Amino acid sequence: MTTEIILTRQYNQSIEQVWFALTNKEALAAWFSPHDLKEDLDKLPTGEVFHFISKSNPFWDGKMICRLVEATTPYKLRYEFGGAWMKTPTIVEWTLESRDGGTYLTLSHTGFVGIRGWLLSKMLKSGWNSMMNSQAFSDSMK
Repeated sequence: MTTEIILTRQYNQSIEQVWFALTNKEALAAWFSPHDLKEDLDKLPTGEVFHFISKSNPFWDGKMICRLVEATTPYKLRYEFGGAWMKTPTIVEWTLESRDGGTYLTLSHTGFVGIRGWLLSKMLKSGWNSMMNSQAFSDSMK
């Protein structure tokens, strides 16, 4: 059993402004998660490992281990997304398109395997949906 998350939103901001929210290290900390990035995501070399850091619990250390796969400014951002609680990393892909005076943003989160992956995808879909609709995300588009 494999599962994927696909979410699309339209924003009034330009493609450059939406890209900024997805790649700027300060913007990411404001709308998504604390992290250990030393520079913006689109400035990292392909293959660079970084971590998003959340609150830990007895079942998880709170670290999302990521590896940059692709950053094609300002159209596509792909990174592996995993942690100790995932047997294999998943792939998060953000695709941006200028259209209708704004930006269409599509999130594709793939690679969930088995019943555990299916359950995880349901939890993450809710979180991604909330974040993509959040005021903090919109405010980070500069």
